[in-house]
Amino acid sequence: MDMRIPSVNPGHIRLMIADHHALCCAGMATMFRTVPEVGEVAVATSAGQALRLARLFQPAVVLMDATLPNFGGFDAARQLQVIRPECGTIFIDHAVCPVHIRAALRAGARGYWTKHASFDQIVHAVRRVVRGERSFCPEVQAHLVQTRAGMHFQADLVGTPLSRLTPRELEVLVYLADGMSVKCCAQRMSLSASTVDNHKARLMRKLDVHNVVQLVKLAAREGLIDP
Repeated sequence: MDMRIPSVNPGHIRLMIADHHALCCAGMATMFRTVPEVGEVAVATSAGQALRLARLFQPAVVLMDATLPNFGGFDAARQLQVIRPECGTIFIDHAVCPVHIRAALRAGARGYWTKHASFDQIVHAVRRVVRGERSFCPEVQAHLVQTRAGMHFQADLVGTPLSRLTPRELEVLVYLADGMSVKCCAQRMSLSASTVDNHKARLMRKLDVHNVVQLVKLAAREGLIDP
C-alpha cells in the first residue's frame, strides 16, 4: 500500500475516538497525540457521549468502534451526518464483517479498517478522510463497487441467514438480540410497536428461529453482538 500521501498542516486535525473500551480509547489517543497533523484528540466511550461531544468538539474525523452496543456506532454515524456533515467517520472493527460494512456504508462512513491494521495505516486513513477521500482496508476495498446510487459492498452472502433480511429487519434483530424490548426498540427506531412486531415476526420466519434465545445465538454466531 502506498503510504506517501503528503501530510496536512501541522495541528490541523481535530480527532475523536469512540470506543466502549476505555483502555483502547486512552491508548489510541496517546498515540495520535504524537502525530504532527493532529491538533486535539477527544475520546468517548458510548454512542451518546460521542454525539454530545461532537457538538462541542467539532471533530474533523471520528474513529468509531463498529462494535458499540446496540449498533450504536452506526446510529451515531448517521446522526453525525446531520449535525456535522463535514466530519468523516472511519469505522474500526475486530474483523471484516459484511453486515457491519454494509451498515457503515449506509451510515455514510468514509472508511472501514480492522484492529489488525498498523497504526501507520490508521493515520494514513485519517489523512485521506481529512482530504475528502475514502479509506478502506484491502479486504473491503476488493468488494466495493461505486454506482450512481453510491458505494456498495458486494461480498457474496448467498446462503447465509442474514442475506434474507432487509436493513430494517437486521436493525430490529440486533436490538432484540441485545436484550431490548419491542417497546424500547420502537422508541429507538421512531416506529410503532406494532411495526417492530411485524419486523420481528418476518425476520424470525426468514431465519427459522422460534424464540429470543435462538435469535441471540444466531446474532452472536454472525458477529452482530458480543457472544
